[in-house]
Amino acid sequence: MLPEDYVERVKEIHESGGYQSRGYGYDWKREEANKNLLRIHTTAVSSRMLYALAQVQMIHPSFLYNS
Repeated sequence: MLPEDYVERVKEIHESGGYQSRGYGYDWKREEANKNLLRIHTTAVSSRMLYALAQVQMIHPSFLYNS
């Protein structure tokens, strides 16, 4: 379980923004956030790989898979 003050900050940021963003502008619902979500496009591994490729200037269209 997450600390309640953290959950409230997430709710506020999603609804109204913060940290120089405008937020998503919708009513954030904890029940919806608690649902499982299949993330098939962008993962932390994708971000790390893109960063690593940028460091060696290999930015070009690529298909990257892991098994």
